Amino acid sequence: MLLTAKHGKGNKIHLSIDGEYAITTTERVWYDSPFSDNSEISEEEWTDFCNTINFEKMYERALDLLELRDHSQKEILDKLVVKFGLDKKEQAKLVLEKLSLNGLLDDEHFARIYADELIRKKHVSPAGLRAALSSKGVDRNIISLIIDEKEIDSIEAINSLLDTKYKNINLLDEKQCDKLITSLYRLGFLLNDIKFVLSERQRDLRIELLENM
Repeated sequence: MLLTAKHGKGNKIHLSIDGEYAITTTERVWYDSPFSDNSEISEEEWTDFCNTINFEKMYERALDLLELRDHSQKEILDKLVVKFGLDKKEQAKLVLEKLSLNGLLDDEHFARIYADELIRKKHVSPAGLRAALSSKGVDRNIISLIIDEKEIDSIEAINSLLDTKYKNINLLDEKQCDKLITSLYRLGFLLNDIKFVLSERQRDLRIELLENM
């Protein structure tokens, strides 16, 4: 087979086999290869070279994603599979290995940053944090470590939610309170903690009402 190369925009190199366009790579990958324009190449060599090209494309895509924000390994793998196809999943796993070896992808580091964000912005419960990290593919041992480190105060978290997300709820309205309890329970808070906070809040509201009479 005859391999030919043509420069494209920027650092792109368009490769053709026997006159038919096949794949695009970068100047770096092309000039690092043992091939040149008008090279004879075997099917096995071509397959290996395409694998190298696709690996580099996936690696660069992963780097772009990591520049935007920290990701878990599962997130990167899922996004690479969506972009490059399910048939490239095994190759995508090799990309994750290289990223990990280079210190660019670390689930424990990701979990700490993500946990801090959820605690600060979402006021999550321990159970809610566990579920959120699990959905990102973080190992259960890492999740347990992070939860132990963060020592989430559920009472404080519930109070924060009542001051923000649920600030318009009338805590003296029984129906609204029932819905609120259900919502907080679904977020992973213990029923005893929910009822304790509501009881304290309702007591303060009743005292305030009496004082304003």
